[in-house]
Amino acid sequence: MILLQPSSRFLLQILESRAIKGSEKGLDLDCQSVEFDDVRYHIQFSVKHPQFMMISMSLPMPPPETIFLDGLPFGAMEALKAAYGSLVQMLDPPKDGYNLTMKLNLSKLPSDEAKRQDVFLKIASVREVVLGAPLRIILKHLATRTVAPDMDPIVALVHRPNESFFLIPQVDKVTIVYPMRFKDSIDIILATSFLQEFVEARRSPGLNNAPTCTWSMSPPPELNGISPHALDANAGFVTFVIIPRHVDARKLEKTVWCLSTFHAYVSYHCSEGFMHTRMRRRVESLIQ
Repeated sequence: MILLQPSSRFLLQILESRAIKGSEKGLDLDCQSVEFDDVRYHIQFSVKHPQFMMISMSLPMPPPETIFLDGLPFGAMEALKAAYGSLVQMLDPPKDGYNLTMKLNLSKLPSDEAKRQDVFLKIASVREVVLGAPLRIILKHLATRTVAPDMDPIVALVHRPNESFFLIPQVDKVTIVYPMRFKDSIDIILATSFLQEFVEARRSPGLNNAPTCTWSMSPPPELNGISPHALDANAGFVTFVIIPRHVDARKLEKTVWCLSTFHAYVSYHCSEGFMHTRMRRRVESLIQ
């Protein structure tokens, strides 16, 4: 299995190739990209102002049960300020059609190459910073065995355009439920098979410390009272139980990323292209 990386390769390549030598090339830059079929980026760089780069990001359309504040998930603005500090200025309002526009001051980049690369990786991981912010808040409280004040019994977080996944925060655990939806009939069959195998793999002796994982075609009882439309899933429901040892200081960021991109992870491994690659490798190994 392949784990998705938190840094966007698109953003990272642009930062590496244009942030330092962009003005020397004598060319402006204006390009867009889509990541995981739900987040859209727009990068702008002008040789007239070589010290600045504009990065705009459009997030998945949130369903009604999720909480967005000024176009961003709760806690996202604080997470952005903590991650980037004075290096980035948040424009208010953002560029039309986007949830967030950042003005990156390239003159404030560290002169040390290793430190500069760390900054590039952090900027290229803006998706994790923004969409993972509410999940990070809840899991940080779990690490201290508390529940955030005024937190709802069930928290809906945007997962895909007009789709949510759900968190049930408690003092000693956080239960996370993913309604799995796919448009293509073949993808539904592949995903259902993959998820059943995924749950079975959790029972392997080497994965005793991994979070408890279950799958069912019907919604778990923890989601009683949620709108039927929000629970309309054609590939079943995956439930993880996260406990404090899964979110200690060493594991928190990786846990946040893996949970916030779980649907993308399943989609990638259930794609026909990935399945064909696995079959070709298997045939090659049998031939050998």
